[in-house]
Amino acid sequence: MRSVLTVLLALSFVLPASGQSGSDPGTAGSLAGFSEEAQALARQVRQSVVQVKVRRVQGLQRPGGEAPLSKVSASGSGFFVGSEGYIVTNAHVVAKATEVWVQRAAPPPPSPGEKSILRPRGALLDAEIVGLDTETDVAVLKVSGEGYPTLSFGNSDRLRRGQVVFAFGSPMRLENSMTMGIVSATARQLRSGDPMIYVQTDAPINPGSSGGPLVNQEGKVVGINTFNVSKSGESAGLGFAGPSNIVEAVYRQIRAHGHVRRGVVGVNAQTITPELAQKLGVSQGYRVVLADVLPGSPAERAGLRPGDIVTHLDGERMHNAREFDVNLYPKAGTVVELGLARRDSTFEQRVRVVQRQNSSAQLAEMADAEDHLVGRLGILGLPLSDEVAQRVPTLRLPSGVVVAASNRPPAPWGDQLRPGDVIYTVDDERVTSPDSLRSVLRDKDSGTRVLAHVLRDGRMHYLVLPVE
Repeated sequence: MRSVLTVLLALSFVLPASGQSGSDPGTAGSLAGFSEEAQALARQVRQSVVQVKVRRVQGLQRPGGEAPLSKVSASGSGFFVGSEGYIVTNAHVVAKATEVWVQRAAPPPPSPGEKSILRPRGALLDAEIVGLDTETDVAVLKVSGEGYPTLSFGNSDRLRRGQVVFAFGSPMRLENSMTMGIVSATARQLRSGDPMIYVQTDAPINPGSSGGPLVNQEGKVVGINTFNVSKSGESAGLGFAGPSNIVEAVYRQIRAHGHVRRGVVGVNAQTITPELAQKLGVSQGYRVVLADVLPGSPAERAGLRPGDIVTHLDGERMHNAREFDVNLYPKAGTVVELGLARRDSTFEQRVRVVQRQNSSAQLAEMADAEDHLVGRLGILGLPLSDEVAQRVPTLRLPSGVVVAASNRPPAPWGDQLRPGDVIYTVDDERVTSPDSLRSVLRDKDSGTRVLAHVLRDGRMHYLVLPVE
C-alpha cells in the first residue's frame, strides 16, 4: 500500500487543471488503487475500534451538608489490543468514571445488492478499568469474553514527517469514523519540560476521538489520538497522539501490575536542543544530557555526573530525554548498561534501576466518588488497604483514611487537607474508613471546627478543619 500512497501524493501535482478535457488512464488507475487500499485498511481496522461510554458522578459538597450527586455521561474511543478483551483508551476518557461500557463496531457494510446500507449497532459491553496512568494519559479496560479482533502496535520511532496516517474513532459520538492526514511532526513537546511528547498530525481529531488509534498504511497503531488544539474546540489540523512505543509500554505494565511501575536511576535527563548543544560545546549528534544527578541515588553511586551525555541504554540509541525516561520504566529492579560520553571520552557504566515513589495523583485514580466521598470535609478518602499503603510512605498506624483528592480551599487560618495526608483521628476519635469518618462528622453542626491528627510527609500534624 505504501507505493500506492506515494504515487497518489505525487499525482496531486500533475492532475489536469479544472476545465481541461481528457484524463490519464494511469492516473485514474492509481486513484482507484488508492481507494481500494484505503477501503481494505478500513475493513482491517474497524472491527477492533470501539466507542467508550462513561458515567461520572458530579458534586462533592455544598454548604450545609452532603451534596446531591448527579450522573453525567461522556464518550470517547478505544481499540482492542488483546484478544481476551483488553482495550486501550485515554485516561482522561475514563478518569473518575463510575460506570464504563464499550460499544463494538457495527457489522460490516452490506454486500452489493442489499436494499439497506444502514447497519444495526454493535454490542454494548460492560467494561472494567484495569488501570490508568495520568502522566501518559493511557488507560486499559477489560471486557469479558475472548476472540476479539486486535490491532498491533507499530514502531512510532520510525514515523517520518509527511507520512500518511489514518485516525479512527467516534468523534462527536459518530461511531467508527475514519479520517486521513499526514504526520506533521514526530516528537512534539508542547511546553519545555513537559513529561510527554506527541505525534502531531493534521488527520482530523475532534471531541470523542480521544483514545482511538492512529494507524499507518499497514494498519499498525503508531499513536493514540489524544487531543487537538483549536480556538473552536473542533479540528483545526492540529491533532496530537501519544506515540505507540510509550502507549505499548504503559499498556503492558498496567496489564501486568494494574499501574505503571516507573524505574529510575536518580537523574534529571534533558533533551539537547541545538542551542544547548552550542553552549555545552557538544556534537549535535548527541541527544540526552544529565542536568542533575541526585545525591545518594544509584546514578551517583555508579559515578555519573551532571553534564554526562547518555548515548545508549542497554545498547539502544537514545534520541531524547523522554525516550530515556520511558525506557527505564519497565526495568525497575534490574541493572542497565548506559553508553556515556564525558568530554572527549566514551564509556559504558552499569547502573541499578529502582522504582520511583508513586505520586499522590495515583490515589485519586483509585477513588470512587460514591464510595469514598466525605462531603463535609470536601474530600475523597480511601481506607488504608495494602494497595493504598504502597503509595503512602512512612506510615505510623496500620489503619486510617487517606486523602485521595480535595476540593476545599485552605481555611482562613491556613489549615487544609492535601492528597496523600492520612487522617488518624478526628476530635480524638479513631477513624479507619470513609464510613467511620462520615460517622464521626455526622452530628457536627455546619460551620463548626474539628481537630484532625494527620500524617503528612512522615510527620504528624494537628489541623483545625471547618465542617460544612
